[in-house]
Amino acid sequence: MKNPFSELNPAALLKPQTYIEKPLLLAPVILFIVIIIYMLMPSSYEEKEIPTFTVKKGDFLVSITESGEIRAKKSVTISAPRIRGNLKIIYLIPEGTYVKAGEVVAKFDPTEATSRLKDAEAQLEIALSEKEKLIANHTSATAQMESQYKSAELSFELSKLNLEQMKFEAEAKQLEALLQHKKNELSFLQTKQEFESKKIIQQSELNKTHIEIKQKRNELEKAQNDLAEMTLTAPAEGLVVYDINWGNNGRKYSVGDSPWGGAVIINLPDLSEMESVTSVNEVDVSKIKNGLRVTVRLDAFQDSSFNGKVSNVASLGKNKSNESQIKVFEILVDIADKSDLLKPGMTTSNKFIIREIPEVYYVPLEALFEKDGKKIVYILDGSDFIEREVVPGEKGEDNIVIAEGLENGDIVALLDPADVTLEQNSEETETSPAVSGR
Repeated sequence: MKNPFSELNPAALLKPQTYIEKPLLLAPVILFIVIIIYMLMPSSYEEKEIPTFTVKKGDFLVSITESGEIRAKKSVTISAPRIRGNLKIIYLIPEGTYVKAGEVVAKFDPTEATSRLKDAEAQLEIALSEKEKLIANHTSATAQMESQYKSAELSFELSKLNLEQMKFEAEAKQLEALLQHKKNELSFLQTKQEFESKKIIQQSELNKTHIEIKQKRNELEKAQNDLAEMTLTAPAEGLVVYDINWGNNGRKYSVGDSPWGGAVIINLPDLSEMESVTSVNEVDVSKIKNGLRVTVRLDAFQDSSFNGKVSNVASLGKNKSNESQIKVFEILVDIADKSDLLKPGMTTSNKFIIREIPEVYYVPLEALFEKDGKKIVYILDGSDFIEREVVPGEKGEDNIVIAEGLENGDIVALLDPADVTLEQNSEETETSPAVSGR
């Protein structure tokens, strides 16, 4: 039988190139893969992306931003009636309703007002009855006095006539007739005086009754008005906004509340002219002047922007809150633009443009660093960031002017690259597997 290994060449089996040719053929492929992996691997900065800002000249705004609240510049107020007794709200039109003039917006409990009205009506009826009684008494008394007056007058005239007839009688009879005439004259004059006085007294009593009746009529009219005022109507068209009930923890009025007379219950703002009410602390208030330009944004609509200007700066400051001693000054900002988005009570962000510096280089505040007492920025140079000393200028809320050290198109880092590298190395150390020896 033929040996199967007889045709093999032992020398060929030991030839070195048998084991070397294949690795040499794979080397270019491995190198290519390594290059691709290296190219795809991000740099140390790219692994931890560093936000940047591209420098260019522009107008720099020095500004102050404060929160505020929208309200109408003009508003019609609807107040609780100034009446005797207690008030209690039993109906309020829903807040946010757009009403027309004359439409009912609120009602109060009419129980007390109705009771006062009935009492006033009764008092007037009594006064009118008293007047009729007085007039009847006056009529009777006047008739009696007139009769007495006529009798006294007649007696006086008869005595006068009798006196004339006694001219030729004895002296004694003449004297008697004269005395009787004098007596009748005195009686007549006294009766006449009493009659005139009685008429004056009667007129005075009648006048007093007329005054009382007039007072009762006024009380009745007031009671009628009080009852009518239990229902409040809109004096003009507008949007219903409840006022604050300061007697109940500062919340808005609601059904069941008992306001005092004259308290404002509802406001009807004129939506054609709006303003933002805000405040500025005592440190910055000196920078705010009437006419200063303001950019107003609604918190509920971040993409909104309205032009405004300062219309009033309060002369007196107040505490920011009950718990704070910081003084703030109220600022009113007229909003020039019209928009359906502007509604009373909406919160705003008001950016006061204190000053505008044209055509300067500026960077975000986070791009400026301090190192060894120098102000520096990190400029992107190729794939690395390099330090560059700069001279800062005017500072704003978010950005700062760079007076020297930057050029148009420079790209600056918004984080310290060294901090990013340290953070990255720390993360790599934490995630790298531990190597154990055998």
